[in-house]
Amino acid sequence: MVDYTRITVSKDGKYLFATEQGHLTYPWEAKVIYKLLKEKFPESEGYKVDVMMWESRGYEPDWVKEVNDNENNN
Repeated sequence: MVDYTRITVSKDGKYLFATEQGHLTYPWEAKVIYKLLKEKFPESEGYKVDVMMWESRGYEPDWVKEVNDNENNN
């Protein structure tokens, strides 16, 4: 999974569309698209543009220590 920004547009509380998952991976490009969408879909006409940043995190699972400990004890 890759970090990405998802921008959604709704009108009068009803979902219209969103950017594709994984396509806005850089903050600078998301900012440009967000500004453009806010301009094209103004709140004064009932539109709402929302932004959500999705981040993936890597970590070592708990079971790795158990496997390593078992190997060292054999």
